[in-house]
Amino acid sequence: MLYIDAEKFLTFSQSQVIIDVRSPSEYSFGHIPGAVNIPLFDDEERKIVGTLYKQSGRQSALFAGLDFVGPKMSQIIKLAEKVAPEKKVLVHCWRGGMRSAGVGWLLKTANFEVYLLEGGYPTHSNFIMQKFGEEIRLIVLGGK
Repeated sequence: MLYIDAEKFLTFSQSQVIIDVRSPSEYSFGHIPGAVNIPLFDDEERKIVGTLYKQSGRQSALFAGLDFVGPKMSQIIKLAEKVAPEKKVLVHCWRGGMRSAGVGWLLKTANFEVYLLEGGYPTHSNFIMQKFGEEIRLIVLGGK
């Protein structure tokens, strides 16, 4: 399992499956083109874990998250095998934190080659936005 920057992530995405582990509502709000959503938490579970994190701290949120994810672990692997039979994947979450690291660890345990997006979804978005400001050389070909 290796963390990579947005540029390398984009390059690798040409030949590898992107797994977005954010909740369904986060994914539907915006996602990397071609990414497959295999959410670690559903929307309600994400809300509960986030609230616990803010109110009771990391440890309480961690245990609640593990309780939610435990029964889903084999299904996550099966879904990943279905979308990436060659077992090479790019994984990201919102901030490049615990969700992507947890799924990355799980998939690595199942013999996947895993690359994690350092900084998460906003890092990718910022990288793409920067590219819009760069000058590019275009060659237009025409003819029959």
